[in-house]
Amino acid sequence: MVRSPELPAPSEGPPAGLAAYQQALWGLPARLVVLAGEEVLSPVLTGGPEGLPGTTPTLHLPGAATALSRHWAEAVVSHAAAHQRFGAAPQPRAGLKPVQQALYGVLEDARVEALACAELPGLRGLWCAFHAGPDALQGLGFEALLARLARVLLDPGWHDPHPWVEKVRRGVQGSDGLGLLQATPASLRQAASVLGHDIGQMRLPFNPRTYRPHPGYRDDNQHLWCRDPDLPPSDLPLQGEAAQGSNTQVDLQAPPSLQAAAPWPAEPPPPATAPGVWHPEWDQRIGRYRPAWCCVRVEPAVPRGPALAGPPAPPALRAALSRLPGPRQRAPGCAREGEALHPAALVDAALDLRRGHAPDPRLYQRQRAQGAPLAVSLLLDASASTAEPGPDGQPLLAALRPSVAHSLAALQALGHRQAAWAFASRGRLQVTLRGLKSWHESALAPEVQARLAGLQSGGSTRLGAVLRQALQDQLADAARHPGWRRVIVLLTDGELHDIDVHEAGYLQADLARACREAARHGVAVRALVLPPGRPQALHPCLGAGACAGLQGPSQLAVRLPALLGGGW
Repeated sequence: MVRSPELPAPSEGPPAGLAAYQQALWGLPARLVVLAGEEVLSPVLTGGPEGLPGTTPTLHLPGAATALSRHWAEAVVSHAAAHQRFGAAPQPRAGLKPVQQALYGVLEDARVEALACAELPGLRGLWCAFHAGPDALQGLGFEALLARLARVLLDPGWHDPHPWVEKVRRGVQGSDGLGLLQATPASLRQAASVLGHDIGQMRLPFNPRTYRPHPGYRDDNQHLWCRDPDLPPSDLPLQGEAAQGSNTQVDLQAPPSLQAAAPWPAEPPPPATAPGVWHPEWDQRIGRYRPAWCCVRVEPAVPRGPALAGPPAPPALRAALSRLPGPRQRAPGCAREGEALHPAALVDAALDLRRGHAPDPRLYQRQRAQGAPLAVSLLLDASASTAEPGPDGQPLLAALRPSVAHSLAALQALGHRQAAWAFASRGRLQVTLRGLKSWHESALAPEVQARLAGLQSGGSTRLGAVLRQALQDQLADAARHPGWRRVIVLLTDGELHDIDVHEAGYLQADLARACREAARHGVAVRALVLPPGRPQALHPCLGAGACAGLQGPSQLAVRLPALLGGGW
């Protein structure tokens, strides 16, 4: 891309307070250097997690431009910090022409800015001012179209009349406007490759040697690319991250050690005994998802002590569940047509013939129109509140274990698929989902009973993240075993709380959003609310017909069949 002329030595330091502003954004380390000379046109970001002198990225600010506007300097620093916070490892240039590389730079800039605005919404107003100002690039050339595309991807309220710009906006942002939040560098690279062919068909000229991204607060994007041995090194000497202040010369191209570098993490995950799965979370105050906000650790429950012992599922529970649509049902009575003969009707017909009477033509067993069987995920609340004594004096969790075991056994006996998990949380980075029973295990297996017996209470209740992980597990099972009606049952006291949430209604709004996500995938969500909780607390999230209250754990056998048999 741009090969800027050799730059002079650094001038005086950055404007007062700019370093503090950069540190206040996400608290990530970075070095600010102001370069003197009017020939310096664009900010330049160098460095990364490894491979350059030191370990801290360095942002080089054009000295002539920083005097123009304090807001411009803040926009530059914010954009570079967004790349540091949400950026990925450098991409190889191979396979992309200069036009496609420029397109990828615009799309990647839009991606990191969308993620930054999801966390810090005020940045959108700071950046939008430069897209709409008098210096904003206009026209029908390729660089002008890139600038116009950058504006519509940042400002959801702006409409551009150019059909190509609108086509790209719809393809990148999607119908729900969340496309950039869910995009990956690989998907944007593929999109840039396809869009580059459109530009070729439009016969728009492009000079990569003079191109620089618009608007001017955006850096030159050289840090997006791996070092290419076929390209000459940049003639732009920049100051590296040297703790002693030495004038280290650094190529704009990333060094070889960065070619295989992993993406800079959005936030380092806490130490964990099991790998975490990152899920978004809905923030009702800003009206947007916070991407990769909650880390769910999925791990097997630890068996402690002897397995649960007891009789099989109570007859009343099996009888109630047997009324649900399933694969092993046959309605009583006779019919004129069917697949199986009715034994009693055959005996009656033989007796009628011996007496010289005409036999009843209904000799077949009547078949009931059956719905698809169920695939049930049972999510058991194991937070600290379940250690409180229930109506019978036992801790709620201890009293629930036999009822959960009976329910799983009854569902299995009637041919329904079932899985069970226990959940708790200790902040958004430590949401734990412990496997009690997987889809392929028998509900009567000793190891399943031992896991139930070993459950202990502790932690808080963050249901949105738990529900998204259970939905992901349901969809994975649906891909292997299609044709089952899928439902997630939450067994909880309904008191949503976590140690890092202080805003009333925040977790409830996220749970309601997660329920909508499940509904879009055809997965029903139901809740059985334990005392002292009230089912009305979950009505705004799940709906009144999807919640039922329990007077005690023993009522699970009564309430569960009615809840599973409700409307879908």
